[in-house]
Amino acid sequence: ERADAASYSCKAVQWDTGVSCGQLGQHTRGRAISCDIKPNRPMRAVTGGTDDSRVLLNAGPPFKRVVDGVPKEDAHVKGSVKVRYSADGSKVVSVGSDKAVYLYDGKTLALLHQAKDVHEGSIYACSWSSDGDSILTASADGTCKLLSGEDLSVKHEWKVSTIGENGKLPIGGMQVGCAFVQGDLALSCSLNGQITLLNDSTVLTGHNAPIAGMASKSWNTIYTGDTDGIVVQWDLSTGNAVRRVGDGNDDMLYKLHGEAAISALCWSNGKLLTAGWDDTVRAENGYVRLLPAQPNGMDCGTDVTAVLTVQGVVLIDKDHNASRLQRFDGFSGLSVCISKDDKLVYVGCDDCKIRVYAVDRSHTSMEEDHVIEGHLKAVHALKLSNDGTMLASADVRDVCIWKVEDYSPIVTKGRWCFHNQRITSLSWSQNDHILASGGGDDSIYLWSPLKKMRRLHYSFCHRGGITGLQFLDVYRLVSVGADSCVNVWDFTNDVAKKFGWALEE
Repeated sequence: ERADAASYSCKAVQWDTGVSCGQLGQHTRGRAISCDIKPNRPMRAVTGGTDDSRVLLNAGPPFKRVVDGVPKEDAHVKGSVKVRYSADGSKVVSVGSDKAVYLYDGKTLALLHQAKDVHEGSIYACSWSSDGDSILTASADGTCKLLSGEDLSVKHEWKVSTIGENGKLPIGGMQVGCAFVQGDLALSCSLNGQITLLNDSTVLTGHNAPIAGMASKSWNTIYTGDTDGIVVQWDLSTGNAVRRVGDGNDDMLYKLHGEAAISALCWSNGKLLTAGWDDTVRAENGYVRLLPAQPNGMDCGTDVTAVLTVQGVVLIDKDHNASRLQRFDGFSGLSVCISKDDKLVYVGCDDCKIRVYAVDRSHTSMEEDHVIEGHLKAVHALKLSNDGTMLASADVRDVCIWKVEDYSPIVTKGRWCFHNQRITSLSWSQNDHILASGGGDDSIYLWSPLKKMRRLHYSFCHRGGITGLQFLDVYRLVSVGADSCVNVWDFTNDVAKKFGWALEE
């Protein structure tokens, strides 16, 4: 976007030095929304303007706008959204908000062919096939079309998304990008971020926002939720995203909590539960439980789910009955976990303490039973071992382990203290020999309560920090982070070398 009339809307620079390489023609209003460079000599650069609707030709290097001759700059009557050169540089195509496609000579920008009303909506993208015989277009009308690279006649049409029951095209089904990859494999990208392989209608999905939480259904199936409110199911045996959870509503955006972010997920009694900043807990079957405050964390026992909010803790049983809010007085809860027998709830607090609450038999209320002290910073992560005998806790630096029986320390502060930023997630291996920790420093550490002086460190695991960890089997771990990625790790060989344990142990 041009800040003022004197600033540049487009500029040519040398990629290796950053030095200016001439002066491109500037669009008189608004901004240049697209550009492309002729892939062979004589070199040319074209730019498309979204407000002045012009396609400008520049010759170089050094580049300079071509004003003499036959450049057809004003073919579009509305914004020129995308300009692209063919692979041999002989032609250039432009598409725009006026639903039209224009074909030009790649050297002179002389208009060769035009096709109007190609789509029923604005055309947002175009791409050439490798042989230059075809042009792929993507439109707001939810379709993609294959045009002839010679005369712009329509060769094929794909209806990627269709009109909904309300008589309108879902906004998430608008096609905003397209490309030919791996030769001539045609694909398109929807506004909701999903990629469609047009030849076989395969949909590739995933996350476009930081992942906030993860829930494990089985050793090869997990669910992840992001700050856009989208939940994705993954098949870890193939590494592929299976689907986005939910029916997409009328907009095909698949946001389970409206415009609110998801803060936590868990798998409870055969159902996936998500907690969102719309102050609700939701299940895929349509169940919705309104919370008294914004949720920040969630953990599942056998029949009870503990939901941590900014005001206190709420218990939800398998019949969807909610307990009264256990309010916090003088402190805030930052992390939560619940025992497998649903009898104890552990809350990590901002006053450096871990509070233990005893749950009554009816799961309708709880009382403070014990306070664990030992951290010097706020406790941001908690995790019970699989056998229920050890409680792991973590703050901004230290990882500690406590005996559940009497809350005596197994690993105290100052021993496992190598994280540089807040520790966000903990996970125990199935045999409880290994504890994994992940934090905002992009690092994963592996610790063992049996060999306290040894550790494994994996740096740069997720750009922006780790938000979730879960062991899948003995020494295989899945991690999620703010980079919107899901990583699967196999630590078997590293654990054997560092700690001296074989897989069967």
